[in-house]
Amino acid sequence: MRNRVRPLGWSIMSLILIGGGLALALDPPSLTGIPGSSSSKTAGADSKPATCKVEKGPFRATLALKGVFETDQTHEISFHPHGGPGTMVPGGLIVVSAASHGAAVKKGEVLVSLDTEKIDQAIKERRTDLALARLALKEAQDELPILERTLPLDQAAAERAKRHADEDYKQFMDVDLALSRESAEQMVKGATYRLEAAREELKQLEKMYRSKDLTEETEEYILKRHRQEVKDAEFYLKSAIIHRDETLKVALPRREVLLREATVKEDLALQKSKLESPLTLPRKKLALTKLQRDLRTSREQLAHLEQDREAMTIRAPADGIVYYGKESGGQWPASSLMETKLRKGATLLPDEVFMTVVTIRPLFVHATADEKDMHSLRRDLTGKAVPAGYPQLKIPARIVSMANIPNAPGKFDVRIALDLPKDAEAVVPGMACEVKLVTYHKDDALTVPAAAVFSGDDDDSHYVYLARKERKQPVTVGETNGERTVITEGLHAGEEILAAKPQSKQ
Repeated sequence: MRNRVRPLGWSIMSLILIGGGLALALDPPSLTGIPGSSSSKTAGADSKPATCKVEKGPFRATLALKGVFETDQTHEISFHPHGGPGTMVPGGLIVVSAASHGAAVKKGEVLVSLDTEKIDQAIKERRTDLALARLALKEAQDELPILERTLPLDQAAAERAKRHADEDYKQFMDVDLALSRESAEQMVKGATYRLEAAREELKQLEKMYRSKDLTEETEEYILKRHRQEVKDAEFYLKSAIIHRDETLKVALPRREVLLREATVKEDLALQKSKLESPLTLPRKKLALTKLQRDLRTSREQLAHLEQDREAMTIRAPADGIVYYGKESGGQWPASSLMETKLRKGATLLPDEVFMTVVTIRPLFVHATADEKDMHSLRRDLTGKAVPAGYPQLKIPARIVSMANIPNAPGKFDVRIALDLPKDAEAVVPGMACEVKLVTYHKDDALTVPAAAVFSGDDDDSHYVYLARKERKQPVTVGETNGERTVITEGLHAGEEILAAKPQSKQ
C-alpha cells in the first residue's frame, strides 16, 4: 500500500519529464499561487503561502452608474387661468378628448379639448353686464355736471322752505288763529240773526194776510216761500254752529300742530342739506371713479374669460412625444394617475401639469453617483451608455457636469452627453440605462492582486510581502479596480510576492 501512494506533485512531474519539458516542469508559472493547483497543494503541504508576480501591462478601472435618458426640450402642459393662480374656470375643466400617452404630435396639433358650454354662457352674461356697466357710467358722467349746478339751488330751496314755514307759523299764531275763531263765531251770530229775522218776517206776514183781502193762492205762495226761508235759516244756523265747533276744536288745533311740525321738519331738512351738500359731490365723483374701475375690471374679466375659452383647446407647443404627467428625474411617476384624469368626462385642476410634450432629440443621461465614487469622476470622462432595453447598443458617453451638492443623502447628480448612433432610434426619454465609465487607464501599469496589498496601522501606508524570506516591502499604491491594484513605487515587473499574509503574520 505504501508503494502505491505517491504525492500528486511527483506524478505531474513524471508526466512532464516524459514529454521532454524538464525546464517547464521545474518552474511552471501558470500553477504558482493558484488555489487548487499542485504548487498550492505542495505549498500547503510545506506550509508555504501562494505567490504571484508583479505584472506590467494595460490596466483599466471602470465605474458603472445607473441613469435615465432625458432631454432638455420638454414642454409641460397645464391650464393656467388668465385670472391668476387658483382662479376657477366656469364649469370646470372637463375633458372632452385627449391625445394618448406616447402619441407623436406636431406643433399646433390638439392635445386636449375641454367642455366649453359653461364658459360660453359666462361670457354671454359678462358681455351683458359690461353693456349695463357702460350705461351706468355714462349716466353718472352726465349726472355729475347737472348735480354741480343743482346742489346750490337745492340748498337755497331748503333755506327758503325753512323761512316760509317759520313765516306761516308766525302768521297763523299772530293773525289767522284769532281771525278764524272770530269768523266762526261771527258766522253763528249772523246765522242766528238771519233765522230770527226770517221768523219775524213770517210772523208779520201771517198777521198781515189775515187783515187784508187777498186771494188764497197769493197768500199761500208768499207764506210758503217765507216758511222755506225760515227752514233755510235754521239749517244755516245749525251748519254755522257745527262749523264753528269744528273750527275751534279740530281744524285750528290741527293746523297749529301741522305748521309747528313743518317748521321743525324744514329746520331739520335745512340742517341735513347743509351737512350733505358738501359730501354729495365728492361722493358722486367717487362713485363715478368706482364705476370706471368696475368697467375696467369687467372688461378684464371678459378678456380673461375669452382667453380661457380660446385656451380650452390645448395645442402642442412643439413637435414631440406625449407623456402623461410631470417629469421628475427623467421619469413620469404620475402617468397612470393622469391617464385617469384625462379620460372623457374627467376633471382637471387649474395649474396642474397633466401632460408633457417631449422633443426626443438630443438626449443626455441623468445619472446618479454614490458619494464614495465622486473622487473617481471628472468632466470629459468617457464611457459607454447601455440602454436597459437594448443591451446590444453601446452609446458613446461623456461626463459634462457634476453636482457639487447631493440631491439626496450620499447621492450626486451627473449629466452625461451622448453621441447617438443612427441605430438608436428606439431610445427615448424615460428609458433606464447603465453608463460604464473608464475612470483610469494605463498601458504599462505595474499591478498586483488587490488582495496581496495590505494597509499599515495608520491606513495611509501600504505594503506587500516579498516571496523571498517573506519580508515586508513598503509600496505606494495607485488606482484599483477591485481585482488588481496599481503599484507606483516599491516593486518592479516580474518580482514575486506573497498572495496572502504568511501564517506567522496573521
